[in-house]
Amino acid sequence: MFSLSIDQVQSGMKLAKPVFNLTGTLLLDKANVLDDRTISALRNAGAKRIWVTDEGSKFLKEQGPQKFFQNIVTDLEAVRERVILGRPIDVKSVNEISEELVEQIIVNELPFAEMVRMKASENSILEHMVDVAILSIIIGKALELEKLDMRYLCFGALVHDIGQLLVPKEILNKTTPLTNSELKLIRKHPQFGYDMLKNVDGVNRHALKITLQHHERLDGSGYPNGTKAKDIAHFSRIVAIADIYTAIIREKGYRKRMQIHEAGELLWAQAGIGLDRGLTSAFLSSVVAFPLRSTVKLNNGQVGRVIAQNGDFPVRPVIFVDGEMVDLAENPTIFITEVIAYETD
Repeated sequence: MFSLSIDQVQSGMKLAKPVFNLTGTLLLDKANVLDDRTISALRNAGAKRIWVTDEGSKFLKEQGPQKFFQNIVTDLEAVRERVILGRPIDVKSVNEISEELVEQIIVNELPFAEMVRMKASENSILEHMVDVAILSIIIGKALELEKLDMRYLCFGALVHDIGQLLVPKEILNKTTPLTNSELKLIRKHPQFGYDMLKNVDGVNRHALKITLQHHERLDGSGYPNGTKAKDIAHFSRIVAIADIYTAIIREKGYRKRMQIHEAGELLWAQAGIGLDRGLTSAFLSSVVAFPLRSTVKLNNGQVGRVIAQNGDFPVRPVIFVDGEMVDLAENPTIFITEVIAYETD
């Protein structure tokens, strides 16, 4: 099920939810198959966005999350331009993006998680912030946060690295080791972002904390202020985990991307030290772990099915492959490289 703007809807799609006008009058019930005439009638009646199923739709199954992702990045370009021009961000626009993204991920978690997980690189700070927002919402969903809190969390994740827009590109994109002065400047970006947002009307307090604290660590080893456990906000801890994960599974000019299992193990090694243990566990279980009954490909070329989870090793489940059960927790040289299909596929 996907939420699409009325201009994205195509003939042949099926309604997943009924459509009402502003007065609450039913325009069209769910399960109706749309055609050009019906789409035009809904548009004329004032429908802006509708829910459609992905049944039989190659457009939605293969391009839905990606197109939605690119639309958000495009919308954030306007936010970036305002920052570069020294103008305050458009809070209304970011709120609308947050609301829309939360709604999508509540019903479409798996394809969005897989999209983020399998991307080899990010082309911009904006893409990174959207990736972090997606994973943060998934954690929030696993924690059963209220929808409003998930929107606050999403807003903060969508602007968490906004301070990097004030750091010269030649430093951000450098492929050789940073000098001490360059590293010092980059580590100021959380403060840059906080200072940029703190006086903007409508920016929620969670977003301010996230922007300032997403590089802080429980043991005080983070930056910019070396803030310790009790003073690091709950939402900041969530975004910190999503931020690290998306960074280390992406190809960088100066290093290769980590495999998913390696990234998960690195995060788990920091659980209870720099990262919140409970939140890290929730993240690994909901984002990094491989769902039961999913069909996966291993690094040795074999294809199997996930039949059990390992609580202490979420990235190393038990696989049924070639008639045998293989516990990846007991086979450190074997790991999952790709999810081929989910049970619902």
